[in-house]
Amino acid sequence: MRRNSTVRRVVALGAMALGAALAVPAAATGGTGPASEVGMGSASPAVVEAAAATDADPVRSAVDQVAGTATELARMPGYAGVAVDYPTATVTLSWKGPTPTAALRLQGAAPRGVTVTVRRAAFSEAELRAASTRLLDGARAEHGPDVVLAAYPTPDHSGLVAEVAGSPGVAPHQDLTRQDLTRYLERAAQVPVRVTPVPDGAGPDVGSGVESTAADRRDDRAPWHGGGAIATADGSDYCTTGFAIVTGEGARRLVTAAHCNARVGDVVRDGAGQRLGTVAARAPQLDAQLIDPVGSPKTAPSVFGGPWDADRDHPRYRYPVAGVQLPAVGQHICSSGAVTGEHCATIRATNLAWTCGDETCHGFRASRDDGGVVVGGGDSGGPMYVVIDGKAYARGMIDGGSDRRSCGSTSLPTQCFSYVYGIPMVDILEHWDARLDM
Repeated sequence: MRRNSTVRRVVALGAMALGAALAVPAAATGGTGPASEVGMGSASPAVVEAAAATDADPVRSAVDQVAGTATELARMPGYAGVAVDYPTATVTLSWKGPTPTAALRLQGAAPRGVTVTVRRAAFSEAELRAASTRLLDGARAEHGPDVVLAAYPTPDHSGLVAEVAGSPGVAPHQDLTRQDLTRYLERAAQVPVRVTPVPDGAGPDVGSGVESTAADRRDDRAPWHGGGAIATADGSDYCTTGFAIVTGEGARRLVTAAHCNARVGDVVRDGAGQRLGTVAARAPQLDAQLIDPVGSPKTAPSVFGGPWDADRDHPRYRYPVAGVQLPAVGQHICSSGAVTGEHCATIRATNLAWTCGDETCHGFRASRDDGGVVVGGGDSGGPMYVVIDGKAYARGMIDGGSDRRSCGSTSLPTQCFSYVYGIPMVDILEHWDARLDM
C-alpha cells in the first residue's frame, strides 16, 4: 500500500497516519485534540509474562546498570553510543578518538560476568546528530517530508543510514534516482550515507471484541501517574500521560507529546472526561509538552504498567520511578500507553532522526523480535522505561509508531504498529531544567 501520510500530516489532519511506512513514525495519538477517537488492543498475557521473567534476570539487570553508567558519558566529546548484548553480558561503548579515563574506569569497575568493551568510531554522536539534522532538514525543504523517512548511525558509526519509502530498484522520488538521492543526501549530511528502501506496512486491521481500558488508567486522579489516559469530554482516548517531573522552579508537571494539543492553555481531560489540567509549556523540537495538573499533591512518582486492563492485583500494575538514563542499542525496553497497555521490545537504533511536524526530532526506535504490536493510537506521550528490580528507570516518551499491524482486541477502532519511536527523557529534562518526580 502506498504510504500517504507523515507525522506532519497526522497532526494537520487529526488522525493516525494511513499507510505509514516502516521507518516513518505516525503519531501514536488519535489526533491533535478532542475531535478524534482512537483505541488499541493489549499485549498478550504471554508477552507480559515473558517481559516479567526477563526483567527479573539478574544478568540482564547488571548489564542494564552498567549500560546506564556508560550512557552518563554522553556529554563528553567523542562519545558515539552504547550497545548491549544480553546473551554475552557485554556492554560496548563506541568512542571517537582516544579512550577517556572514565571509560577505562568503567571497564575496571564492571561487576563479575559483565564485559565492557570500547570500540573506535569515525564520528561522535554529536557529529552524526548534526549530520542527520542537516540531512532531514535539507531533504524536507528541497523535496518534501515523504522522501527520507528516518536516518540513524551505521553500527560502526562511520556514517548514516537513510531510510526511504519504496522497494529495491524503484526510484524513491520522481525527480531523483537512487544514485542521485545518495549523492544529494551525502552533500547535505556531509558524511557517508547508505540509502535503504523501506516497503510500506500492511493495511490496518481493526480488531473485534471491543473492551474498555482499565478503570485506573482511564479514571486516574491526583496525584496523577504516568501511563494514564488523556481523552475528550466523552471519554475517547487520544493520548497518554508520561513521567511526572519537577521543573527548575519547583513546579510539578506531567510530560506528554506536543502533538496531543495545539497550544499552551489548552484544557486536558482524563479518560473519564474530567479535568486533568492545562498545557503549561511546549517544545515542538522535542514533540513534548508539560501539563499543569489539578489537585494536591499534583503528581505521583510512579507509572502504570501491565496490560491495558490490568487491575491492582497484576504484578506489573504500577512501578515506582527510580531514575533516568539514556537508551542503549540492544536494550530491553517497555512502553506504557493508556490504550494499548504495556509492550516490551528491543531498542534497534539510537540517535535516530525523523520528521515530526515541521521539525526534525531525535530519539530511538524499538521493536519486538516477532514483529508484534508495540504501540498504537492513543499511546503518544506515554512513558518508556527499563525495569530493574521492580523499578522503572525512565528512558523516554512515546512519540509515534510505524509499520502497521493487526491490533487484535481494541477499545475503539484504531491502528497499531510494530515499531515504537521515543524521545529521550534526558533531553526533555534538560530542556526544562527539570528532574524526575521520584
